[in-house]
Amino acid sequence: MPNLATSLRAFDIDQLQQIAAIWGLETAKEDKNSLLLTLELHIPQPELFSAVFDQLPEPARQAVFALKKNDGKLPWSTFVQLYGDIRALGKTLRKKEQPWAFPTSISETLWYHGLIGRDFLRVEGDLQEMAYIPDELSQLLPSVPDQPQKVNLAPLSQNVNLEVSPGNSMILDEACLLLAALRFENSQDLLAKTTVSLTRWAFLETLLQAVGVLDHEKQPTNLARRFLELPRGQALNWLANQWLISTAFHELFHLPGLQIQTNDPVRSASARQTIIDLLSALQAGNWYSLDDFVELVKTTDPDFLRQQEEYFSWTVFKEETPQEIISGYESWAQVEGALIAFIILRLLSWLALADVGTLKEDHSQSFFRLKPSFFKLNDPNASIVDEPEDAPINLTSTGRIIMTDRSPRLARYQIARFADWIQVSPISGTYQITPGSLSRAKEQGLLPKHLITLLRKHADGGLPPVLFEAIKRWESDGTQASLQTQTILRLSSPEILQALRESPAAHWLGESLGPTTVIIKPAGEKAVLSALSSLGYLTDTNESENNNG
Repeated sequence: MPNLATSLRAFDIDQLQQIAAIWGLETAKEDKNSLLLTLELHIPQPELFSAVFDQLPEPARQAVFALKKNDGKLPWSTFVQLYGDIRALGKTLRKKEQPWAFPTSISETLWYHGLIGRDFLRVEGDLQEMAYIPDELSQLLPSVPDQPQKVNLAPLSQNVNLEVSPGNSMILDEACLLLAALRFENSQDLLAKTTVSLTRWAFLETLLQAVGVLDHEKQPTNLARRFLELPRGQALNWLANQWLISTAFHELFHLPGLQIQTNDPVRSASARQTIIDLLSALQAGNWYSLDDFVELVKTTDPDFLRQQEEYFSWTVFKEETPQEIISGYESWAQVEGALIAFIILRLLSWLALADVGTLKEDHSQSFFRLKPSFFKLNDPNASIVDEPEDAPINLTSTGRIIMTDRSPRLARYQIARFADWIQVSPISGTYQITPGSLSRAKEQGLLPKHLITLLRKHADGGLPPVLFEAIKRWESDGTQASLQTQTILRLSSPEILQALRESPAAHWLGESLGPTTVIIKPAGEKAVLSALSSLGYLTDTNESENNNG
């Protein structure tokens, strides 16, 4: 079989750079020959190979095992029929589509990991186009696993009445809001004004960083635009799959009411996969008891998260009783059990993969129902939900904007960066275009012409002419009008005003509005009132006028 060096030479340098990134290699400044050498030396290292191979989606691993069982090769046509084709994309299209991050087939997943080659090989005397595993990688593969045993879990009786919380796709709308907010300097203030808790925002921020949508400085990456552009169902499928294989995201540190500290590596990806594999043996549409499933995991694979001494070396405590350390095998229900519950009741529900429910008469017992979309998790072309995002935005001539969760997410993200946030939730948001908001956008390189294009494309009825003229006028002249709240002092005679100007409080007197009226500068009210008192004058305070200027 051809070796790794041969298979990698089929790639352009930008593809090699992405393969290197997947394998965790720093190669930004290397030329193609140096890059090839780096990959040839590092990919076959047993520890690195094993770590990356173990994080492949299960269907991708099965595809590799299918090649291994067939002496490391299969006819290309057969492989494509089984595992999908690899798109022929030029450099420009690759940059746009990013197939290494958004593969449309199992074949593309393996291709951009550098795990398979494609070449004409001699088979029984004839040259045939084949998919193959490079020679030195074939030797590193684990043994082909036996088919897993089926697990049995009795579904809930259909006669049981449940209060149901259907899984939904709101996480996409929350992600859209978060990405927009993080482009502002006062992002936390904006997020605090929404209907979403700050704890939830922190969780989502960590998840988006782990899947590569946010960078380490919490700013949107190149993947963010593609994520926002994807149809809603595909975006949710992509997010779910990236979460499933992520080694950087740790549900363990988001368990409600629990604090966990450890110096050991946390095997979150493999633990997550164990739970998903066991769930995959269940039936869509049936309700199951969470307690029964937790017990099933405990009897089937109890050490899926911690092993041996880790039950004692991890520091675990409840936030309400930090002085009581939880450790030992008896802590399984509070750690592993809580992790299972968090993944099923929260993450699968947030990703629209499961519905959750409780007994009407006893909310302490939880149940779950897997949706058909759960069983399509490993299909990169699957659509988890069928929810169009084609609703126009509502726009008034005064610059007031209302966008809903059925407006295109990319448009929502872009327009929100041009406006002040008035009242915002993942379902609906009200925004206002102001001179200040346009100035902030301009500082980030967002010009009025970009906003005009967006509003013309997405607003119901197009861009009102009055608003168009206002935006163009601001672009050429800046702010034409502003409203301010001022404290105004009205006096009975010009002499009193002159006496104030000669007093120590003169510093706090602003612009005169007449012979007996003057603006008091912010925070100067107390000093002016004191000066009037020392001059022998009593003062009335009119709260209404003070508030409205």
